[in-house]
Amino acid sequence: MTLREPFRRASIGLTCLSLGMAAPCAAFDPADVPTDYRGTFVSCMAKGEVDPVSALDYAEQWLISDLGGEAYGFYCLAIATFQTGEPVRAAELLEDLAEHPAVRDTPDAVRFYRLAGDFFDGGGAPERAFRVLSKALDRARFDPSLWIDRALIRASLGDFEGTIADLDLALALDPDNVDALVFRGSGFLAVRDYDRAADDALQALLLEPFSLTALWLRAQVALAEGDRQLAIADLERITARDDGMLAERAREALRVLKNADQKSTLE
Repeated sequence: MTLREPFRRASIGLTCLSLGMAAPCAAFDPADVPTDYRGTFVSCMAKGEVDPVSALDYAEQWLISDLGGEAYGFYCLAIATFQTGEPVRAAELLEDLAEHPAVRDTPDAVRFYRLAGDFFDGGGAPERAFRVLSKALDRARFDPSLWIDRALIRASLGDFEGTIADLDLALALDPDNVDALVFRGSGFLAVRDYDRAADDALQALLLEPFSLTALWLRAQVALAEGDRQLAIADLERITARDDGMLAERAREALRVLKNADQKSTLE
């Protein structure tokens, strides 16, 4: 493994750490479901937690009945489909639900597009995730978190210029968003704009001095610019404060740096 490998393995590694399969969430609050369907909805969602196959059948029977509440039945069907291991099909159902006549003109439409984007991405269809998040942004252009979501998808597709552009818009709406600063800095790092990457890392750390992802970004930038001392110091700060995946990567990077130092000494 080369000295740069832990950093090069994912040129925008911070972004990659934030991606992955989304956990289903209740976009419909049961308290807001009309009383005519609330009990059926709650039962359907509860079945999905313990027996998704049973929930699929329950939702399908609901949808062919004359009970009504079709949108709620479709939502339960989508979540049960996700829980049975079919995230792409679940995303398709959620996208259709966002465009359902009972939903398309409500705030729930954006929530369903967003969850569909998570499911498409988790199911290995980032292009479709990008498309559905773009639909969400058509309806909620002043939501900085949506711009961040789409930026992360662009990063996973290798479109770092697009990533930076989306994060510029997120930061125009929310200048002190540490996540957006760190992700944009990672985008700058990916296109080798080290000065701007360092600026974003510094700004993020000024806002949140113990941000692990900002420390990781600054360590990457430091290594790219040859400042091993700063890189090591930031990696050690991460391992001292975290036990998760980022700390594991930091420890791996420190091992590589230590091995490189030993090899240099022997030579």
